[in-house]
Amino acid sequence: MTRDELVKWIKKLRESGELWRFYKSKEWRHLKDEVLKEQHFECQICKQQGIITKADTVHHNQFVTKHPSLALSKFYYYKGKKYRNLIGVCKACHNKLHPEKHGKKKLNQVTEERW
Repeated sequence: MTRDELVKWIKKLRESGELWRFYKSKEWRHLKDEVLKEQHFECQICKQQGIITKADTVHHNQFVTKHPSLALSKFYYYKGKKYRNLIGVCKACHNKLHPEKHGKKKLNQVTEERW
């Protein structure tokens, strides 16, 4: 799938209220598994705090809805600097990163340099 096809597909899914289909796609599931393995199934946020917690999901630092072209990208570049787009996280940290889904206060802004 090209980036243009990916963007078009994600926009269509979002408009139809079916973005969940992206997260069920074989492309995403394969990439998610790859990222979790590379990061040793450890929550990267907990790890920063010296705590080892099992990561069970992968978070997009650049949200799929805002940056659909990066939905299947492990990294991205901004102003010539490389940043990690996908990080393994535990459920608790993922919920803190997405307070809009749970009506809670957001975890302090995650800075890219940490990853």
